Amino acid sequence: MRRREGTLSAPPATTRFAASCLATAVLVALPAPADVVQTLDGRLTGRAALRPEGVVLGERTVAAAELLFVNFDRKGRTFRRPNTVRLTNGEVWRCDILSLTADKLKVRSPFFGTREVRKADVRALEFQARLPSEAHLATNTLYRTSGEPLPGSLLWISPTQIAVDSPLGALAMDRKGATRFLLAGRRLRRGRNGEGEVVLVDGTVLRGRLGLAADVVRLTHDALGELALPVEAVLSFLRHGPNVIYLAELPFEAKARSLLGEGGQVRTVDRHLPGQGAGAAGFLRSVAIQPATALTVRLPDGPGRRVLRACAAPVPGARGAAILRVRQGERLLFEKSVPASQARAVPLSVELPAGDQVTIDVSFDRRVRLPCGVVLADPHVVTRRR
Repeated sequence: MRRREGTLSAPPATTRFAASCLATAVLVALPAPADVVQTLDGRLTGRAALRPEGVVLGERTVAAAELLFVNFDRKGRTFRRPNTVRLTNGEVWRCDILSLTADKLKVRSPFFGTREVRKADVRALEFQARLPSEAHLATNTLYRTSGEPLPGSLLWISPTQIAVDSPLGALAMDRKGATRFLLAGRRLRRGRNGEGEVVLVDGTVLRGRLGLAADVVRLTHDALGELALPVEAVLSFLRHGPNVIYLAELPFEAKARSLLGEGGQVRTVDRHLPGQGAGAAGFLRSVAIQPATALTVRLPDGPGRRVLRACAAPVPGARGAAILRVRQGERLLFEKSVPASQARAVPLSVELPAGDQVTIDVSFDRRVRLPCGVVLADPHVVTRRR
């Protein structure tokens, strides 16, 4: 009998808020869009209902100890707040930015009310919705809708103005012209064992200790305390445990190969995590890999049977077919053609031998035709005791 680990706890709620491989590979077409429940054993779809003991799908109950994540079908029921606060711990708060003093930021959210957070815990402030990627932008710089970026430290924010200590001195300007201010650069963060992650319908990403109740997700948050979030307000929730590794959260070594061999500039590799731009539709995390690129991910070695699971699809707008391979050293574990005409992401399951790394390789199929590439959606490695 397998030992179950990483059970979702159910802390008491004190506050309620209203919600406005070659031989060992399995590939099966996904059914029509619905709620997705990922367990230690595979991917289930249907209409999910939350209960204290786990998630109910029709006549089947998935125990909380077997859950990895749930992704609800919320098409047409999501929205964005005008401002965004990105924290150093990786959280993303879609909210109204009310004010900033020397050491405190005050915000308001329909899900957790008016709160204050230390300025030292803030990584970035965004004053407009749907901004492009912040890659290559400088820290301690105010970016504006017009005019050159203004370097300097952030002094204060009021409902209508924002002040920066610039090379020209202290300057206050209308908030309407501000787009974002970066206080620190982005760092890749892997979730801690026992930590949960909740994504709300407005794009807010919160982390803490997860618990389930009837149609409620409970979260014990370090700064916000006990939250009881109605399921209608939740886009997804995910847990980190000793038996799962989410590959999109890990650093990887990318190696490019030209038609003449290895070397050269690495082609595009896009990593998407919640709150960091649009990833694969209907999935929580994804890695998009262009042809002639190999990604090597180091895994913690240990006892147990390990399985790599993900869903594979062509990159958006693809015209060329790609080959997806999974290797461990020189050993080929899995190979699959991903044609541009493939309409749906296809689940894959690859048994991994003992070892401390896995390499995911994408190449062109018979013809070189662009655009081309593979999206690995929700890639993760599960360890089960033998």
